[in-house]
Amino acid sequence: MALSYRQIVIDGSPTGVQGLDEIFAQLYEAGRRPGEAELGAEIVGRAAEHNYIPPGAREVFAQALLAEYTTYVARRAKGEADGPVDYGTWRGYPRESIPWFPTVDLDLCDGCGVCLRLCSHHALAPIEAGDGDEAGKVRVAEPFHCVVGCSSCANVCKPKAITFPPRSMLDAYRLR
Repeated sequence: MALSYRQIVIDGSPTGVQGLDEIFAQLYEAGRRPGEAELGAEIVGRAAEHNYIPPGAREVFAQALLAEYTTYVARRAKGEADGPVDYGTWRGYPRESIPWFPTVDLDLCDGCGVCLRLCSHHALAPIEAGDGDEAGKVRVAEPFHCVVGCSSCANVCKPKAITFPPRSMLDAYRLR
């Protein structure tokens, strides 16, 4: 049986991970919830069975995968289905193949939330309590929900915590 595949942002870069849906479903059914000690490390260990995770990046992966699991748990608690997402296309290219999404510098983010109120596509989300010292700040929750070419959230960010790749990179994506 083929494993599920998701692209998530890890340390500012889109990264493909196999088997996350299966791991998350198993953890959820076992009653595991975000905030449990060492849960991030456990998710990384399970993910490493089917994915290469560089030894020096395990902590960064743990943070990103735990954030994904937190979103998964919240959606399941609301009765929403979770699974593969069809992000659509842009100029004929699959949306997830276009690296256009914000990056948030948590050292600069002051948690004002202006960007959250602006973006109606929910590419950004607040960091929940229990996620360490960063609670209340903003994270990239759904990078491929970001509208290609839009950078409005960066424009309204007073501390300049949100950045995007150069718009010129979109020139490589011609209409198909």
